[in-house]
Amino acid sequence: MKLHTVVISYQRLDLTKQAVASYLETVSVPYTLMVVDNGSSQDVTDWILGNAHNFRYILLGENKYPGFACNRGFDRAADNATVLHRADNDWRFLPGWCEEVKRCLDLNPRIGQLGLRTGEQEMHNTHNVGGNCVFRREVYDQGLRYDERPWPKIKTVGYTEDSYMSPAVKKAGWEWGRVEKPCIESLADEDPADDYYLRSWEDRGILEQAKKAYGIE
Repeated sequence: MKLHTVVISYQRLDLTKQAVASYLETVSVPYTLMVVDNGSSQDVTDWILGNAHNFRYILLGENKYPGFACNRGFDRAADNATVLHRADNDWRFLPGWCEEVKRCLDLNPRIGQLGLRTGEQEMHNTHNVGGNCVFRREVYDQGLRYDERPWPKIKTVGYTEDSYMSPAVKKAGWEWGRVEKPCIESLADEDPADDYYLRSWEDRGILEQAKKAYGIE
């Protein structure tokens, strides 16, 4: 297994630092690592430029949203990469995650997309695997790409690029699945007082529902 990992970065520098550090500490197969930044502030881009000896990078200069960013990162994968990996910048990697990914892919050659959270962690969502996931290279070579629309342009409430990718994987003749052992853990607390989450919920059209759930006036 040769990994090409794309970490999607947007603001929250401390989380990006932790995500990248945990990746470098735990990755146990041949890999290339790329950080694609969605127009973060200068402190983030300065850190990326200052640490470019650890990874490749793309600075998009504006927020193009995760689907666009991930596609651009996957476009730069080396020809010998066999597994393409999307990683959001608010997840920490746990020891043994590479071994679990390889085990699951080897166990079922029809899995084209594998989520890095277990079914229990994802509350047995049957629609899509979520953000942090891997694809067999063959899926990409068939032409499957993330929906590149910014979240506010997606008219179905609560939908993101993830909502469309897993169904597209199935339509293309593959299966999608999840790891059976925890591979990542969240670095984010979704603090309802944090403007980042308020903007995110608004972009996805779920601001009022989220505020109600968190008891925000």
